[in-house]
Amino acid sequence: MITDKDISLTFMKGMEVLEAFERAAAPLTIPELARRTGINRSVTRRLVLTLLRLGYLAETNRAFTPTPRILRLASGYLKERQFGRTVQPVMAAYSKRLGDAISLAVRDGADAIYVAYSPGDPTLITSGFSIGSRLPLTATAIGRVLLAFSDPEEIECILAEPSASYTPDTKTDPDAILADLSAIRARGFAHVTGEYEPGVASIAVPVLGPDSTAKAALGIVGPAARFEEMEICARKAALLSECAETLESFV
Repeated sequence: MITDKDISLTFMKGMEVLEAFERAAAPLTIPELARRTGINRSVTRRLVLTLLRLGYLAETNRAFTPTPRILRLASGYLKERQFGRTVQPVMAAYSKRLGDAISLAVRDGADAIYVAYSPGDPTLITSGFSIGSRLPLTATAIGRVLLAFSDPEEIECILAEPSASYTPDTKTDPDAILADLSAIRARGFAHVTGEYEPGVASIAVPVLGPDSTAKAALGIVGPAARFEEMEICARKAALLSECAETLESFV
């Protein structure tokens, strides 16, 4: 077990400062960062100035924003899996066949995080999400399929925490979510309507590892009216599953 004496607490706090920008819609000041992270204001100032010196933050009128240099932190992950040479072309081909933009996500704690995205046809309406976007595991199809094909202990751990409600239709009761996870495993895909955004539906399938747990998930999103008929959803899920099987050795 890793203890506090084995790690750099200062470095950890610096990462917390960077992560505070993740859901920020505007530049953040040092007092705002201190409130978001719970870190002492003077310590936050030193961390921010360090990140500014390293080029990961930019300053305007005493407020800070991340710079493109922060993308370097993800480049190793993407290069190792050859996303540009292998994953992206496969996703683009299936996106055109489906007539929907496809997203690839992996699990990060209680969230699904997008690591690849393909609109296929540039004229397709996209979901507005991009690489790096995070979605809750419990209220989205791509998150719920990641959860459904996780170890039972991990499912229990996630559902032990209260689930956030995003719309009047969001399932928050653990038993209701567990029932849906069971149905997802039985049919092989998730279908969620109106639980994260009103009037929006999503379909997702797992990208399975050798142990039959999900190492990633593929999903499509669109107006709920397009995904009302289960037959249509099943056809789209079947094509997504083909794509997932093709990607299993790359992701």
